[in-house]
Amino acid sequence: MAIIATPARSVFETSPEKLRPFLHSLAGRVSGGANWMVRKKTVCDLLLGLDAFFALPAEERRALMGAGEDAASHGSQDGTGPEDFRNVLPLYVGAILEGLKEEAVTQPEQAAIYMLSIHPEHQMAAEEWMLADPRNGKAVRRMMRSDRRYRQLMERMADHWKKTRAGQGSSETASSPR
Repeated sequence: MAIIATPARSVFETSPEKLRPFLHSLAGRVSGGANWMVRKKTVCDLLLGLDAFFALPAEERRALMGAGEDAASHGSQDGTGPEDFRNVLPLYVGAILEGLKEEAVTQPEQAAIYMLSIHPEHQMAAEEWMLADPRNGKAVRRMMRSDRRYRQLMERMADHWKKTRAGQGSSETASSPR
Protein backbone atom coordinates (compact mmCIF):
# COMPACT_ATOMS: atom_id res chain seq x y z
CA MET A 1 0.00 0.00 0.00
CA ALA A 2 1.30 3.47 -0.93
CA ILE A 3 -0.29 6.56 0.61
CA ILE A 4 -1.58 9.14 -1.89
CA ALA A 5 -0.66 12.68 -0.86
CA THR A 6 -3.21 15.40 -1.54
CA PRO A 7 -2.19 17.26 -4.70
CA ALA A 8 -0.62 20.67 -4.04
CA ARG A 9 -2.78 22.25 -6.76
CA SER A 10 -6.25 21.00 -7.53
CA VAL A 11 -7.29 20.64 -11.15
CA PHE A 12 -10.75 21.79 -10.09
CA GLU A 13 -9.40 25.02 -8.57
CA THR A 14 -7.19 25.88 -11.54
CA SER A 15 -9.48 24.87 -14.42
CA PRO A 16 -11.95 27.25 -16.07
CA GLU A 17 -15.33 27.45 -14.33
CA LYS A 18 -17.15 26.13 -17.43
CA LEU A 19 -14.95 23.01 -17.54
CA ARG A 20 -15.49 21.99 -13.90
CA PRO A 21 -18.91 20.31 -14.32
CA PHE A 22 -17.47 18.19 -17.11
CA LEU A 23 -14.50 17.18 -14.95
CA HIS A 24 -16.85 16.33 -12.05
CA SER A 25 -18.95 14.21 -14.41
CA LEU A 26 -15.87 12.26 -15.51
CA ALA A 27 -14.95 11.58 -11.89
CA GLY A 28 -18.53 10.58 -11.12
CA ARG A 29 -18.65 8.07 -13.95
CA VAL A 30 -15.39 6.45 -12.87
CA SER A 31 -16.31 6.35 -9.16
CA GLY A 32 -19.31 4.18 -10.05
CA GLY A 33 -16.96 1.29 -10.89
CA ALA A 34 -17.08 -1.56 -8.40
CA ASN A 35 -13.30 -2.12 -8.49
CA TRP A 36 -10.17 -0.90 -10.26
CA MET A 37 -10.53 -3.32 -13.16
CA VAL A 38 -13.86 -1.67 -13.99
CA ARG A 39 -12.58 1.84 -13.22
CA LYS A 40 -9.52 1.37 -15.46
CA LYS A 41 -11.74 0.31 -18.35
CA THR A 42 -14.03 3.29 -17.76
CA VAL A 43 -11.12 5.76 -17.57
CA CYS A 44 -9.57 4.38 -20.75
CA ASP A 45 -12.87 4.39 -22.64
CA LEU A 46 -13.68 7.96 -21.56
CA LEU A 47 -10.26 9.30 -22.47
CA LEU A 48 -10.04 7.47 -25.79
CA GLY A 49 -13.47 8.91 -26.60
CA LEU A 50 -12.20 12.40 -25.83
CA ASP A 51 -9.18 11.78 -28.04
CA ALA A 52 -11.48 10.80 -30.89
CA PHE A 53 -13.55 13.95 -30.29
CA PHE A 54 -10.47 16.19 -30.39
CA ALA A 55 -9.32 14.47 -33.59
CA LEU A 56 -12.43 15.72 -35.40
CA PRO A 57 -12.12 18.78 -37.61
CA ALA A 58 -12.82 22.04 -35.74
CA GLU A 59 -16.12 22.58 -37.57
CA GLU A 60 -17.45 19.18 -36.56
CA ARG A 61 -16.42 19.70 -32.91
CA ARG A 62 -18.18 23.07 -32.87
CA ALA A 63 -21.29 21.53 -34.38
CA LEU A 64 -21.35 18.78 -31.75
CA MET A 65 -20.79 21.26 -28.92
CA GLY A 66 -22.97 24.01 -30.30
CA ALA A 67 -21.40 26.95 -32.12
CA GLY A 68 -20.08 29.90 -30.20
CA GLU A 69 -17.32 31.05 -27.91
CA ASP A 70 -17.61 28.07 -25.57
CA ALA A 71 -16.89 25.68 -28.41
CA ALA A 72 -13.95 27.74 -29.61
CA SER A 73 -12.49 27.89 -26.11
CA HIS A 74 -11.94 24.11 -26.12
CA GLY A 75 -9.67 24.31 -29.15
CA SER A 76 -6.56 26.21 -30.03
CA GLN A 77 -6.51 29.57 -31.77
CA ASP A 78 -5.78 28.02 -35.17
CA GLY A 79 -8.83 25.73 -35.04
CA THR A 80 -6.86 22.47 -34.96
CA GLY A 81 -8.19 21.34 -31.60
CA PRO A 82 -6.57 21.66 -28.20
CA GLU A 83 -2.87 22.46 -28.17
CA ASP A 84 -2.37 18.72 -28.02
CA PHE A 85 -4.57 16.02 -26.53
CA ARG A 86 -1.49 14.48 -24.91
CA ASN A 87 -1.15 17.67 -22.88
CA VAL A 88 -4.74 17.64 -21.60
CA LEU A 89 -4.99 13.90 -20.94
CA PRO A 90 -2.98 14.09 -17.67
CA LEU A 91 -5.22 16.98 -16.59
CA TYR A 92 -8.36 14.90 -17.11
CA VAL A 93 -6.84 11.90 -15.33
CA GLY A 94 -5.77 14.14 -12.44
CA ALA A 95 -9.32 15.50 -12.15
CA ILE A 96 -10.83 12.02 -12.20
CA LEU A 97 -8.46 10.82 -9.49
CA GLU A 98 -9.01 13.92 -7.37
CA GLY A 99 -12.74 13.23 -7.56
CA LEU A 100 -12.22 9.68 -6.29
CA LYS A 101 -10.42 10.98 -3.16
CA GLU A 102 -8.60 7.72 -2.59
CA GLU A 103 -6.07 7.39 0.20
CA ALA A 104 -3.77 4.65 -1.07
CA VAL A 105 -2.63 2.77 -4.18
CA THR A 106 -3.21 -0.96 -3.70
CA GLN A 107 -3.73 -2.53 -7.16
CA PRO A 108 -1.92 -2.74 -10.51
CA GLU A 109 -4.78 -1.19 -12.51
CA GLN A 110 -4.98 1.68 -10.06
CA ALA A 111 -1.21 2.29 -10.18
CA ALA A 112 -1.25 2.29 -13.99
CA ILE A 113 -3.94 5.00 -14.08
CA TYR A 114 -2.28 7.05 -11.34
CA MET A 115 0.87 7.15 -13.44
CA LEU A 116 -1.06 9.06 -16.13
CA SER A 117 -2.09 11.88 -13.76
CA ILE A 118 -0.83 15.43 -14.03
CA HIS A 119 -0.20 15.40 -10.28
CA PRO A 120 3.31 14.36 -9.18
CA GLU A 121 1.72 13.17 -5.93
CA HIS A 122 -0.34 10.60 -7.86
CA GLN A 123 2.64 9.51 -9.93
CA MET A 124 4.83 9.15 -6.82
CA ALA A 125 2.22 7.04 -5.01
CA ALA A 126 1.97 4.69 -8.00
CA GLU A 127 5.73 4.46 -8.29
CA GLU A 128 6.13 3.89 -4.55
CA TRP A 129 3.60 1.05 -4.65
CA MET A 130 5.33 -0.54 -7.65
CA LEU A 131 8.74 -0.35 -5.94
CA ALA A 132 7.47 -1.65 -2.60
CA ASP A 133 7.33 -5.21 -3.93
CA PRO A 134 8.81 -6.53 -7.19
CA ARG A 135 5.56 -8.42 -7.80
CA ASN A 136 3.65 -5.11 -7.85
CA GLY A 137 5.84 -3.68 -10.58
CA LYS A 138 5.58 -6.90 -12.60
CA ALA A 139 1.79 -6.91 -12.29
CA VAL A 140 1.58 -3.32 -13.55
CA ARG A 141 3.90 -3.99 -16.49
CA ARG A 142 1.96 -7.16 -17.39
CA MET A 143 -1.33 -5.25 -17.30
CA MET A 144 0.15 -2.45 -19.43
CA ARG A 145 1.29 -4.92 -22.09
CA SER A 146 -1.93 -6.92 -22.19
CA ASP A 147 -4.60 -4.21 -21.96
CA ARG A 148 -5.39 -2.85 -25.44
CA ARG A 149 -7.12 0.32 -24.19
CA TYR A 150 -4.32 1.23 -21.83
CA ARG A 151 -1.73 0.65 -24.58
CA GLN A 152 -3.62 3.09 -26.80
CA LEU A 153 -3.48 5.73 -24.06
CA MET A 154 0.21 5.06 -23.55
CA GLU A 155 0.87 5.60 -27.23
CA ARG A 156 -0.87 8.97 -27.02
CA MET A 157 1.12 9.86 -23.91
CA ALA A 158 4.60 8.86 -25.13
CA ASP A 159 5.41 12.30 -26.54
CA HIS A 160 4.05 14.02 -23.43
CA TRP A 161 6.35 12.00 -21.15
CA LYS A 162 9.35 12.73 -23.37
CA LYS A 163 8.64 16.47 -23.34
CA THR A 164 8.03 16.51 -19.57
CA ARG A 165 11.29 14.70 -18.83
CA ALA A 166 13.27 16.87 -21.23
CA GLY A 167 11.89 19.96 -19.48
CA GLN A 168 12.85 18.64 -16.05
CA GLY A 169 16.30 17.46 -17.07
CA SER A 170 15.96 14.44 -14.78
CA SER A 171 14.48 10.96 -14.83
CA GLU A 172 13.60 10.95 -11.14
CA THR A 173 9.89 11.47 -11.75
CA ALA A 174 7.35 8.86 -12.74
CA SER A 175 8.80 6.05 -14.76
CA SER A 176 7.70 5.54 -18.31
CA PRO A 177 5.41 2.52 -18.33
CA ARG A 178 7.20 0.95 -21.25
